[in-house]
Order: sequence, then C-alpha cells, then structure tokens
Amino acid sequence: MMQIADIIFYLTGLITLSSALMVILTKDIFRAALFLAATFLGVVALFILLFAEFLAAVQLIIYVGAISVVIIFAIMFTKNVKIGNPFSNFRITGFLLGLFMCGLLIISITAFDWDTITTLDTKEMEIVVYAYQNSIYYIGKILVSNLVVPFIASSFILLAAVIGAISLVKERTE
Repeated sequence: MMQIADIIFYLTGLITLSSALMVILTKDIFRAALFLAATFLGVVALFILLFAEFLAAVQLIIYVGAISVVIIFAIMFTKNVKIGNPFSNFRITGFLLGLFMCGLLIISITAFDWDTITTLDTKEMEIVVYAYQNSIYYIGKILVSNLVVPFIASSFILLAAVIGAISLVKERTE
C-alpha cells in the first residue's frame, strides 16, 4: 500500500518531468522559460520531499531566483522574440543523445547493488545519519577554510558578469 508521501513524491516527479518536457516541445520561447522555472520549482519540491533542505534552498535561490529571472530578462530584451524557436537541425542528434543518456541512466540504476544500503550495521548507519544531519555545517566549514580562494574567485566572476550585463543594457538605451 502506497503512503501519502509516496503519492506526493510521484505526483511531484510527474509534474516536474511534464514541465521539463514542455520546455523542449513549446514553440514560444517565453513560455519555455516559464516552464523551465516550473521545472526548477519541481526539483525544489523533490529535494524537500527527500529531506535535503540545503539543496532545496540552494536550488531555489540560484536556479529559480537567479537563473530563471536572468533568462526571462534576456528574452524580454531580445528583439524578434515573436519568431519563436525555429526548427533545429540538431533535433535528431539531440533525440539520439537523450535516448542514449536515458539508457545509460536505466543501466546505472539497475546495475547498482541496492542491498548495500539496507545492510549497514548500526554504527555505520549512525555515521551516515550524523553526516546527513550536519552536512550544512561541514559544507560551510569547507567553503570558508579549504575552498575559500575558489569561493572568492567565483564571487568575482559573478560580479564581472553582472557588471557586463549592466554595461550591455546601458549601451543599448543610450
């Protein structure tokens, strides 16, 4: 018998996959961007259902909050948006690549030994639970100790991207 959490999980996964499919199939690029934002929100919901709150917060802030908004603004500033997505010459190649990746994913899932998860002894299970409960602390500790230089470098790269975007928009309005 399926529990309510399982039903919500499968329903959220179905909605997420449907909106991801609509990103590919819709002709209107603005609606495709909105479906992409809906897909990102679906992934946030899946992370929440899987008790990965930190990943859900990062997904919400970065992808839904930043990437989706930037894509929508880029579409709004682009000329000739009414044309839509023209037929691509890479549609067959993309389909074959997607089919290959789907097959690789299915092979990976079926080849994994799922019994190793359930055969952990009590001490190993306590270590796994402790690591998941304190993962945010350890990620933060690593970011400000071992990875402080790449963290600062990525912030400067993002700052340069924002300044470049502002300068591009400012040149068009003058």
